[in-house]
Amino acid sequence: MRAVIIDDDELNIELIDFFCITYADSVEVVGVAESVEEGIAVMQYEKPDLVFLDIELGIGTGFDILLAIDQPEVMVIITSAFDQYDLERINICLIDYLLKPLHIPQFVLAIEKCQAEYDKRNKLEEPEIGYRSKSQKSKLMTVIPQSNSSVHLSIDTIFRIESKKKQTRIYTNDMQTIETSLTIDDLENLLPPYLFLRVHPSHIVHIKSIISLDISPKSFLIMNDQTKLPVSASLKKKIAARLSRF
Repeated sequence: MRAVIIDDDELNIELIDFFCITYADSVEVVGVAESVEEGIAVMQYEKPDLVFLDIELGIGTGFDILLAIDQPEVMVIITSAFDQYDLERINICLIDYLLKPLHIPQFVLAIEKCQAEYDKRNKLEEPEIGYRSKSQKSKLMTVIPQSNSSVHLSIDTIFRIESKKKQTRIYTNDMQTIETSLTIDDLENLLPPYLFLRVHPSHIVHIKSIISLDISPKSFLIMNDQTKLPVSASLKKKIAARLSRF
């Protein structure tokens, strides 16, 4: 089962991820988010089978995410410090409600309930059940305007973006370099925040294209094509925290 963790507490994200690795072999964590905006982006992109969902997310709630994504088939395990929510006001496939602090026996039982529901769905022949395998997952596309035309580009193919001398270039996994009339700020707002990181005023990278982060005084990233990119000192801790989840 493909799972997403949404929680505004990084320690809780790490704990749930650890529980999944240690006690839930059938669960693959494919994404995490710490806010409503990030949660909507990762849910729409990954279309997981299961979401571990905190309710209080700073500005907004987990319910805002569920209402925005229109995925009533996704299995929901709520992980919250509070138990007073009215769950009847929203159409969700609620599997379990785990109160924080989380405990291993309750977590394992919740996963067993999810596995039973997942297995039941996969035995049904009707495609309208809404289940999508990893191979069936649709890829997000975006339109990149150029000076006299535009190009349709799969977001998965973008591995870094560079702004230099008032020009913005997009580098893709298939060795294309695309010049666009968009600014790097435009592209930062266009791309899913879960997948892309602004690591420097001149650079945005696909997080899964990063090989390593050097944390010396002059920090830099090494990308999967061996390119070295500078890292803003103010963003070093944030980048290191994001990379620790992959």
